[in-house]
Amino acid sequence: MYEIELKARVDDRAAVAAALAAFATPCGEVEKHDTYYALRRQDRTISARIRRESSAAGERFLLTYKRKERRIAADGTETEVNDEKECELSAPEAAETLLADSGFSVSLTKTKRVMQWRHEDALFELCDVPPLGDFLEIELLAETDDAETVRHAQERLRALLAKTGIPADKIESRYYRDMLQDAARSSDV
Repeated sequence: MYEIELKARVDDRAAVAAALAAFATPCGEVEKHDTYYALRRQDRTISARIRRESSAAGERFLLTYKRKERRIAADGTETEVNDEKECELSAPEAAETLLADSGFSVSLTKTKRVMQWRHEDALFELCDVPPLGDFLEIELLAETDDAETVRHAQERLRALLAKTGIPADKIESRYYRDMLQDAARSSDV
């Protein structure tokens, strides 16, 4: 399954939440604690994530591997197109040990406090990502990542973003990982 996603900075969290409530169905709140693992090879870095999700429904753990790619739309907007492989874990310890024994090391941790909505086949997540601030993620899932499917999804994502009142110039093309690393370097100076 391919995840096609757009992420935008949010200046007014309450206004975006109100806009989403006008057309989308609320799905609750969840806190996501992510630990990223990296294995550096000569030609590339392989990454995996263990996520702990806490919500009113309880707690669950997910192991995720993504082949990440950025694709540029005709209007210059960048979206993420990720080939995502994910499974639920009964407990994270076995996966953490396997990753460590295989040479992976913890490269980053991230927390997101998320309010979720659904509209048709789109998932909206209004996220607080300390210390970066607020973002809206809009995600569509697709069976393929061919050019026509991605083009159609990109158009749809931009239209959905417009419904929230967030202007297109707020679209953020960087991965959270890169923004968090930049923030850490800035605070070390």
